[in-house]
Amino acid sequence: MYDWGDVVPARRLRRRHRDAKCVVSGLQMDYRRFQSQAQLACYTNERDAIREYDATTPITTNLMGTFKDLDYFEWAKEMDVVSWDNYPGMDTPPSFTAMCHDLMRGIGGNKPFMLMEQTPNQQNWFPFCKVKQPGEVRKLSWQAVAHGADTVRFFQMKQSLGGCERFHGAVIAHDGTEESRVFKETAALGEELDRIGRRIMGSRIESRVAIMFDWQSYWSLEGCVGPTTGFNYPNEVHRFYRALWRRNVPVDMIASTTPLARLSQYDLAIAPALITVLPGVAETLEAYVADGGTFITGYMAGIHDEHDLVVPGGYPGKLRRLMGVWVEEIDALAPGETIEVHGGTVDAKGEIVASIIHREGAERLATYGGDEFYAGHSALTVNAYGKGKAYFVGTPLDETGMSAFMAPIIKELDLKSLDTPEDVSLSVRYGDGGTRYAFLINNSAADKRLCLSELNGGTELLTGTVINDLIELKPYGVDVIALR
Repeated sequence: MYDWGDVVPARRLRRRHRDAKCVVSGLQMDYRRFQSQAQLACYTNERDAIREYDATTPITTNLMGTFKDLDYFEWAKEMDVVSWDNYPGMDTPPSFTAMCHDLMRGIGGNKPFMLMEQTPNQQNWFPFCKVKQPGEVRKLSWQAVAHGADTVRFFQMKQSLGGCERFHGAVIAHDGTEESRVFKETAALGEELDRIGRRIMGSRIESRVAIMFDWQSYWSLEGCVGPTTGFNYPNEVHRFYRALWRRNVPVDMIASTTPLARLSQYDLAIAPALITVLPGVAETLEAYVADGGTFITGYMAGIHDEHDLVVPGGYPGKLRRLMGVWVEEIDALAPGETIEVHGGTVDAKGEIVASIIHREGAERLATYGGDEFYAGHSALTVNAYGKGKAYFVGTPLDETGMSAFMAPIIKELDLKSLDTPEDVSLSVRYGDGGTRYAFLINNSAADKRLCLSELNGGTELLTGTVINDLIELKPYGVDVIALR
């Protein structure tokens, strides 16, 4: 406490104020870590108590996708199998749900996971609780399997008569009969899973692309007071993920601290909004790119260390040499405000923030337009580093812009991508003996027609049909195709 009756030199006041803010910032991150670790300790205590009497039964607990408070990479280390509850809202993009499945698979080391909970109809905690459309729950269930789930489960079996979840969907609703649409659809789904599920179980997903989901950056980015309140960390991860999902490029979700030996298995690594760079991460990324890897990061990256303190010497901190740029300032854009980005194949708009970039060896790919004083400055850059490349994205690009930015990278790296109609996704799981299982999913309420030569000769397991060019998908339709 300051005794304001004393005369304190202004320089000392500024230093004390600065130090106090640093302590508060560090405490915020420390509390986040403590909160996650304390709850994890509760789980491990309960798990260990069970283990005293049961040495074999797998033990897990329900996780919740991009839930902010718990670092799931740490939790997964203590779980025998990862399980999670999938409750997308009525406006949740299917690509975001797919990302959550991949994240849950990723925290468990890309092993199959459990879809522990989903509702066969309405959720009850949204302001508006839409009923699921015919076929929608089936689609959501197969989407989970397509991204690595080995179970499909529901909450709840029978709808409660009281309590806060009385209007939460159930296989058996308040009518208590088997005559409801929901019961019949759930039973039909169960029959499908029983018929072909066992041959799919244990199969894996293979990817040459990794996206880093970093809970430390999640906490830091959304805890910052400035330069904007506009950031939602999972949405920024999804911004990059969506561009790959739209081209049906498989993605693994990894921790930022992934060791070099494993990181080097990927041709492309992406770290959206990696504001917190933990010890050793910058060095690992430098080694990865120097040896031929391709790395993408950008706005807000590299600013903080593990104590949630700004790394002195200019943004992006320890990533500055790798990225070949100095971000002198970060402009905040008001809600609804955008900034033009032009260059090469990209003709887009950025939002939320704009990094004012000085190139330090990086090549300019696109510039800012408009009438801001930094119009003409670099908005997108690439830096040759050793045998690889490092791309810096200066502003959160709109969907069209991100797709245009990613397209030549996908092509240059010869990543396996397949074009499908809007709202149709394709995922592949690899089984033993060379069998592949392709999941073709219509995520919309409209009929879809397509031809994919890569699927010709495959057998659709639910109908026994051999694929020969034209494929027709009903609203929320699913084809599971076995390929050799």
